[in-house]
Amino acid sequence: MQINRLIKLCAYFSLFTVFSLSLFACAGQFSPTQAKECQLPPLHGNVSLKPACVYPQEMLITTSHTTVNCNGAILDGNNERAFGIVVNSKGKPLSDVVIRNCKVRNFTRSGIRITSDIPANKLSENHDENYRRTPTRITLDNVEVTGSGRVGIYFDDYVTHSTLSHSVVRDSYMSGIYLEHSSRNNKIVDNQIINNGHESFGKGKREGLAVDSSAYNLIEGNRFESNGAGGVFLYKNCGEHFSTGKSVIRWQHSDYNVIRNNTFVNEPVGIWLASRQNRDLSGFDCGDKPRDASGKYFNDYADDNVVAGNRFDGVKMKFLDNGINNEIQNFN
Repeated sequence: MQINRLIKLCAYFSLFTVFSLSLFACAGQFSPTQAKECQLPPLHGNVSLKPACVYPQEMLITTSHTTVNCNGAILDGNNERAFGIVVNSKGKPLSDVVIRNCKVRNFTRSGIRITSDIPANKLSENHDENYRRTPTRITLDNVEVTGSGRVGIYFDDYVTHSTLSHSVVRDSYMSGIYLEHSSRNNKIVDNQIINNGHESFGKGKREGLAVDSSAYNLIEGNRFESNGAGGVFLYKNCGEHFSTGKSVIRWQHSDYNVIRNNTFVNEPVGIWLASRQNRDLSGFDCGDKPRDASGKYFNDYADDNVVAGNRFDGVKMKFLDNGINNEIQNFN
């Protein structure tokens, strides 16, 4: 009798011990020590993140000459936070920022945004002044942006001399990458832009790379695959939503861009120059002057671009050119 009792007590003690150890192990996943370790450090100078961490915060960089190496660490917005990584000059000069080896996922707006954060109605009529106050020479290298609620990577207006390279942008609700008005001299090279712009497979599908009134850019060596509307679209926004007072009339056209040696796979359209030239924009509330009496059509400028050496596989329409003086050469 005593022996049976001892056996039962030992079994109970063993079960309790295993259960306690399990609780301890689970608690360890969310321990204060680990939570503290996965908090972002001050973001200036040379910054290195812990590769095993999942950071549930926005990375905000506002200081020039900053280099961040994520070392493969993850920033996860959990479909609750708006932006993953933001380079924000806050209306002051900012330059020479490098961000590499980051995985950015599930942010409700953009995985990465480069911006001056100057409201449209606060932009100067002096374009050089706007360029002076906007980030320049920003490098994004070997980043992976997935599951963005709007645009995956957003180069905001007046961003210049910045580069996205050796990266993956996929599964964005809208365009994978957006070059906003008045941006110029940027490079999109050696990236994979995949399965963006489906908008839940409803209306309004978008392209992998949108070039909106952005000029003198290099788009080279990328793979565009299975994006909603197509690969690369160049156009001049007509000043949408003009009656809200928040629209900007574009002064720069999508001219003098080079699109070469890219691969397009399973796209409705590979490359479309002046993609809105013949589109009915009567519902866009445009601020530009229409080119027809009905007010449906607007001049959509994408001229003097070079399109060369691109490859197409399973693309319904390789390219469409509704611009002027574009040079199309060497395509399969």
